[in-house]
Amino acid sequence: MRKKIVSAVLGTAMFATVVTGCAGSQSGQAAETTAQTEAATLQSAETTVAESKEAAAQTTAAKSQETAETTAQAEAAGDYEPVTITLNLQRSGLGENVEYTFTEMPTHIVASGDQMADLFFDLGLEANMAGYTKGSCWSLVSDYPARDLVPQLTEPGKGITSLSKEELLATNCDFLVGWDSVFSDKNFSSEFCNENGIAMYFPYVCSDHATFEDLYKDYEVLGQIFKVEDVAEKKVQAMKETLEKVRETLGEDAYANPVKVFVYDSGEEAPFTACQGMPGDILKLAGGISIFDDIEAGWATPSWEEVVVRDPDVILILDYNGDVEKKTEFLKTNDATKDLRAVKEGRIYSACCADMQGSAGSAGTVEVIAKQLYPEQFQ
Repeated sequence: MRKKIVSAVLGTAMFATVVTGCAGSQSGQAAETTAQTEAATLQSAETTVAESKEAAAQTTAAKSQETAETTAQAEAAGDYEPVTITLNLQRSGLGENVEYTFTEMPTHIVASGDQMADLFFDLGLEANMAGYTKGSCWSLVSDYPARDLVPQLTEPGKGITSLSKEELLATNCDFLVGWDSVFSDKNFSSEFCNENGIAMYFPYVCSDHATFEDLYKDYEVLGQIFKVEDVAEKKVQAMKETLEKVRETLGEDAYANPVKVFVYDSGEEAPFTACQGMPGDILKLAGGISIFDDIEAGWATPSWEEVVVRDPDVILILDYNGDVEKKTEFLKTNDATKDLRAVKEGRIYSACCADMQGSAGSAGTVEVIAKQLYPEQFQ
């Protein structure tokens, strides 16, 4: 029913992209039935002491419908103020930066992975989502009822790149969010996205030198694009308050003398580990520091020999999908790590992998890690 125009600039070339979306219509009878159902749900919620998960999901569905109607009304009235963003595709050599100017609100978001999807769930934008993938690394700590309402486009364990181009287009996607690799030539390239009216979004928080400031920037930008600036501001403020509480609890000595942490993400022949960027910032705010903080990248694959030489105080396992026990057993039996001081002392902890990359739960992850590194401070 609607067409929205997104202007884009790639390098010095100027081109226009038409982002198309479709919205279903309801008959008067269906609308009346929906209203009656929502009213019944509300009445039940008011008389129920402990709201069930099903009731929570129904409430979220009602909110999504209301958000969609409000969005449609605002766009019909021409109230959408254009928003210009810059997409950084230089990080992995995928081309020059792309500048987008949104003249209408995207209505069919597809998010690659829990890390990305949680940003939109946190902002209450499930009504604008056409689907998401959990990928291989999903959150076991976030609890958004919308998770059960927004379609999962692949089975857990598979990422967005397992979809064919035809399958992605079938969602009517007009806004695709993911790591820069999602937009590589072998996946959903900038050319493909531009030809099919799909705005690309590579979060600021995913850059190699990102900090919480970049996560705040993502909330600010998404808030502007989807006209939920007030919600975004409140979410950012809540994160800042959580981080401040952790800092006050730990005291300055923890930051002056941080715990040396080896972050074990995955890998048996060689470890894939966190260095700088968002995971590094999370560690520092929790009173720790990566033993590979000297590597100028968010993530890297050094050798086990280097891990041994750097002798970490603790090991932090990144929880992909409930695989902490398996990874712990590997570290305890692997010839390269079984004699590490952290292993022998039993100082092996864990944190949510998705939130370590930068997402809605990242501030909470700082607190989780801080409590593991300094349990006596939180008693």
